[in-house]
Amino acid sequence: MSSFSQQVKDELNQVVARSRACQLIELAVALVFANRQTADEIIITTSNPGFAGLLVRLLIERYHRDPELISGRETISVIIAPGDFVAEIRADILAELGTDFLVAPFKPNPERTRSCIQAALRSAILACGSMRDPHQAYHLEFSVRRKDVARWLVELLAAIDIRANEISRPGHDVVYIKEGQHISDVLLQSGAHQSLLDFESLRVEKEMRNSVNRVVNCDNANSTRLANTSARQLELLHHLEQAGLFSTLPEELAIAAQARLDNPDLSLKELGETLNPPLGKSGMNHRLKKLEQLAREKLEKEPIPHA
Repeated sequence: MSSFSQQVKDELNQVVARSRACQLIELAVALVFANRQTADEIIITTSNPGFAGLLVRLLIERYHRDPELISGRETISVIIAPGDFVAEIRADILAELGTDFLVAPFKPNPERTRSCIQAALRSAILACGSMRDPHQAYHLEFSVRRKDVARWLVELLAAIDIRANEISRPGHDVVYIKEGQHISDVLLQSGAHQSLLDFESLRVEKEMRNSVNRVVNCDNANSTRLANTSARQLELLHHLEQAGLFSTLPEELAIAAQARLDNPDLSLKELGETLNPPLGKSGMNHRLKKLEQLAREKLEKEPIPHA
């Protein structure tokens, strides 16, 4: 897990749902992402101690019953058992939210209060979300064991105008978001406001750097193109001189040719300004193209004599 992903989760662990309805949504969403679900037992395994503590607090406050905790080397399992405890939670969620969390925690509905949406997203991120270091790439994903729950999460995000994609991998599905703006929206909607400010600051910095790079690359491309064009024209003009054909050029082309010989590094605009009267960029471009065409025609008819 990236340090930024951990930062987001640490911040979300500090957010407290304001109402009992939102607390129940928070719990229902966590349960639907459980590693194991049966009628007699629910097991939620997490590497985030703060999330494990949040689940325990929600269960004790609402049902006055303690789940079992088993700590591993890197994970903590919250075990809800026996069957009557599972049945009590299931009946509570069904009565309050109108759905069985073994199917889905609730129907995605953009008209739910902001705090309820925030509770759902917060719980989903804590349960199975991870985010890459935004210095490297914009990528937020949710690893989901059940395909129907993955589809539910995609629908929930779509209900609040956040576009997510889904991909199947061996043993689980992944719901992921790669657009920076949509990741910002998730951070905003979930309540990770400090992480949102940090993420947006980084986005602005990266956009500025990319803009500068585009300008520099464009300038480099223009400089290369100018150098190549000037070199081509100078080569033709030197061949004309060697072939003794320079004096046969029409006056306006001879003036343009001499200007290019005298100023090999100038742009078309700058070159046109050296003439008397000055010539605009398009006029100078037209004259030099005509000069190149005529020079080639003359050199084809009268090649450069060998020394």
